[in-house]
Amino acid sequence: MTLSAPSSPASPAAPRGVLLVHGAWHTGHAWDGVAAGLRARGVAVAVAELHRGSLAADVAAAGAALDRLDGHGPAVACGHSYGGAVVTGLPPHRIDHLVYLAAMMPDRGETALGLLAAAPPTALAAGMVGDPAGTTTIDPEAAGSLFHAQLDAAERARHTARLVPQAMAPGRQPTTAAAWHQRPSTYVVCTEDRVVHPHLQHRFAARATHVLTWRSDHGAFASHEAETVDLLHRLATGSRPDH
Repeated sequence: MTLSAPSSPASPAAPRGVLLVHGAWHTGHAWDGVAAGLRARGVAVAVAELHRGSLAADVAAAGAALDRLDGHGPAVACGHSYGGAVVTGLPPHRIDHLVYLAAMMPDRGETALGLLAAAPPTALAAGMVGDPAGTTTIDPEAAGSLFHAQLDAAERARHTARLVPQAMAPGRQPTTAAAWHQRPSTYVVCTEDRVVHPHLQHRFAARATHVLTWRSDHGAFASHEAETVDLLHRLATGSRPDH
């Protein structure tokens, strides 16, 4: 079932800021198109850079990015993939709305890798190179179809060229706070995802206040860039998404 996300109390004349948090193996550049689209509509945007070595350090990095939105009210925080575990740990009083884009949505005590291991398998494990107990990369030959199956070859190459090694320790560290218990949230289920199984996404969606369903690959920030911009803009300005 697809539900509309709620309106926000922010005034359309003074939109809330939007925090964007990337997933594993990615950097903040994943959000370049979305960030540009939001800024073009007058929305203040902060992009977190993770890869700090632990879940707690990544949450702290996202909190530091959130500081750049001071003056724009409690923010709309959007996490993609592992970034969902990061936004979950943010202080609830600083968040107006949480958005999970094909993202992990752990409860207290849960880990990102534990949740993935308990779900039906995807193509992710076969695409990982390196030591799952240490640092991994994504096989360049597999990365395009794994993350960006709905993009053309040139766009796939542009996005996958920016992937970086990922320390696996943050994925094994339990969530200690879950802001979604206290703040409204929207979960975007991506039905064509080859990284986070849609069955697991539906489990997360049951925790969310509102649910959207997109026929998207894992990299919805790219394949569904316009829809992502529209969703975040509507939440930032207090309007309701159309679908």
